[in-house]
Amino acid sequence: MRAIVVVLALGLASSIQPGNPSVNCAGLIGASFRAEAKIVSASRVPAGGGIPEYCDVRGTIAPEVTFAIKLPTNWNSRFYMVGNGGLAGTINFAAMDVALRRGFATAGTDTGHHGAPGSDDGATRQDATFARPGPDNPNAARKVTDFLYEAVHETAVLGKEILKTFYGVAPRYSYWAGCSTGGRQGLIEAQRFPEDFDGYVVGAPVLDFGTIWRHVWNARAQIGPGTIAVEKLPLLADAVYKKCDAIDGLEDGLIGDPRNCTFDPAADLPKCPADRDGPSCFTSGQTEALKKIYTGVQDSSGRLLFPGQPFGAEVLAPVGDGTTRSGWNGTIAGESVGLKLAESYMKYMALDPGAGSRWDYRSVDFDVDPAKTKTFAAAFNATDADLTALRRRGGRIIHYHGWADPSATALMSIDYYESVRRKMGAGTTSEFYRLFLIPGMFHCGGGVGCDSVDWLSAIADWVEKGVAPDRLTGARLQSGAISRTRPLCPYPAMATYNGNGTIDTAKNFTCHTPSPVR
Repeated sequence: MRAIVVVLALGLASSIQPGNPSVNCAGLIGASFRAEAKIVSASRVPAGGGIPEYCDVRGTIAPEVTFAIKLPTNWNSRFYMVGNGGLAGTINFAAMDVALRRGFATAGTDTGHHGAPGSDDGATRQDATFARPGPDNPNAARKVTDFLYEAVHETAVLGKEILKTFYGVAPRYSYWAGCSTGGRQGLIEAQRFPEDFDGYVVGAPVLDFGTIWRHVWNARAQIGPGTIAVEKLPLLADAVYKKCDAIDGLEDGLIGDPRNCTFDPAADLPKCPADRDGPSCFTSGQTEALKKIYTGVQDSSGRLLFPGQPFGAEVLAPVGDGTTRSGWNGTIAGESVGLKLAESYMKYMALDPGAGSRWDYRSVDFDVDPAKTKTFAAAFNATDADLTALRRRGGRIIHYHGWADPSATALMSIDYYESVRRKMGAGTTSEFYRLFLIPGMFHCGGGVGCDSVDWLSAIADWVEKGVAPDRLTGARLQSGAISRTRPLCPYPAMATYNGNGTIDTAKNFTCHTPSPVR
C-alpha cells in the first residue's frame, strides 16, 4: 500500500516566515505535557540524504500508543501527520519524510499496538490479535478504540502541543495525508474531530466495513469450481480491455470510467469445451464467480449489500522486481491478502470473542451474518455525510481513488462523495471537498495509470491561497522517467482527448463532465 508523489517546486504560501526552535531538542524530554503522554527520547539528527536537520521525538500515550514526531530546525510553520495501512501497528516514517523534506513538522502513530520488529518502514500488519481480550492483554478494548480513531486524534492534539513548546508558536496550518486505512483515518478525523486539521489528502479510504465483507464474498465465490487461477488473469485482462478500453473515446490502455463498460464474463470470455478447465478458457463455474465479483455482495434476494469490482484491475502492471503482475493477483485471485484481513477482523474485533473464534468464511450466510457486525461497523465506518463543522472552519479535503483498485473499490468512494453532495448540496460540497478518480491506478498507487501526483502542494494551495484544484496533473513513471502525464479532474468530470498531439501529454486533454452513467 503506497502513495506516490511527484514533489514539484510549487510554491507554498511565501508570506509565512520560517520558524526556528525556541528550546533545546533534548529539553523536550523534561517538558510538561498532558498526563497520559510521555516523551521517551528527543535527539537532534543532522541533515543528510535530502532530509534537513531535525529533532527526532519518540513517545507514548497511555495505555500503549507509540508516536513519532520530526521537528525540522528550519520550520515552515506547518504540521503534517500521516496515516497507516492495513491494521496499523507501525509508523510510516517514509511518508513523514515526504513533507519533512519541505520543512514541515511531521508526525505518525502506530495507533496503540505494535507490528513485527523491523517493520518501521510502513509495512502493514494483517492480524488483529492485539484486540483479543485476556489476562495478558488488559488493554484490549482500549486498543480497539485507539486503532479505530482515538490514537490519531490524541497524537494530533499532542503533536501540536509539542510543536508549540519546541518552536514557541503553534503551527499556522495542519495537514493530514493517508491512504487505505490512512484514508479512513482522515475521513474519521474530518467527521469526528474537524478541528484537528485544516487540509486532508484522503487516498483510497477503506471507509465502510462492507469492503471487508466484499473480500469474504470474493473468496466465497471462488470456492471449488469458481476458483480463478492467477495464470488465467492475463487472459481475463485482455478480454476486459478489448471490450472496455475504447469506451471513453480513446484506446490508450486505460479505462476512463468502468461503469460504462458492458463486459459480460459469460459472453466475452472463451468457454472451455465440455466445460473442462483449461489454460486458455473459462468454465461455467469460473464465469459465475466472475459475475459475482463484478456485481458485488448480495443477499439471497439479490439485494446489493456492497458494490463489486469495477473493470480494469485485471491488467498486468510492472512490479519492483522487473516483472509484471495482475492487480487481482494476491488481492482477488490467488492467496488473498484481503481475505486474511477479513478473517482477522472477524475473529478478533467485529464479532464477540466466542463467535469470532468459530468464524469460517466458507460458512458465511450473507442473509444474516453482516448484521452481526453492525455494532463494530458503526465505530469503524467513516460514512457520516454531514461535514458542516469542517466546512465552517475552512477545512478542505482532496480525496483520490484508483479506478483499478482491487483492494478497496472506487465505487465506495463515489457512493460516499455522492452522499455528501446530497446532504450538503453539490455546489457547497465542491467548495471544500473534491474527489479525483485515477484510471488504471491500483490501491494507493501502481498499476498502469498516472499515479504520481503532488497532492501536498494541491491541498496547501487550496487551504492557504484559496486555489481550488480544478485540474491536477498525474504522471506515470517507468524506469524512473515520466512516460505519460494526464490531467486529473474533479468528479464527475474526466479527462477527454482534444484530438491533437500525443496522447501521453496532459496538455492535449481537457476536463469534461460526461452525461450521467447508464
